[in-house]
Amino acid sequence: MRLTELLNSQAVTTRLRASSKREAIAELVGLLESAHGIESQGEILLRVMHREEGQTTGIGNGIAIPHGKARAVSRMVAACGVSQRGVDFDSVDGEPVTLFVLLAAPETVGSLQVKVLANISRVLKEESVRRALREATGPEAFLEVLRSAEAVHIPT
Repeated sequence: MRLTELLNSQAVTTRLRASSKREAIAELVGLLESAHGIESQGEILLRVMHREEGQTTGIGNGIAIPHGKARAVSRMVAACGVSQRGVDFDSVDGEPVTLFVLLAAPETVGSLQVKVLANISRVLKEESVRRALREATGPEAFLEVLRSAEAVHIPT
C-alpha cells in the first residue's frame, strides 16, 4: 500500500505551524481527523503520544513518522506536514524535523502498517524526494511529488 492511497489534499499542509514535538503531533492529528472525517475525542492524539514516549519516530534526515493504533479508526489513514523552520523532535540524528507523516490505523491492522512504514521509508530515503516535498507549494504539488516518487521507488 502506498502513502498516497491513505491521503487526500485536505490531509496535507506545507505550512505546519508547530514549534514543538507535541504541537506538531497535535496539529497533524487535527488535520488527519478533519480531512478523513474522524472524531476520536483525543484517542488518536493519546495513542500517538504514548507511542512517541517509548521511542522517537524521528528517523533522521529531517523525517518523522509518528503513528498509532486507535479504535476510532476503521481503516489506515495518514496526514502529512512540512515545517519550513523545523521542529526539535528528539530525532535519532539530533536534527530538526521538516517532513512529517502521521499514520493512524485500526487496532487490528496487523502487518499492513509495517509494509506502509517500509514503503514510506523507501521513498523518503532519497534526498531529491525530500527536497521536492519540502519545496512543494501546496498540498496538490506535495501529492504529485509523492505519487511520482512512489511510482519510481515502490514496485507494483
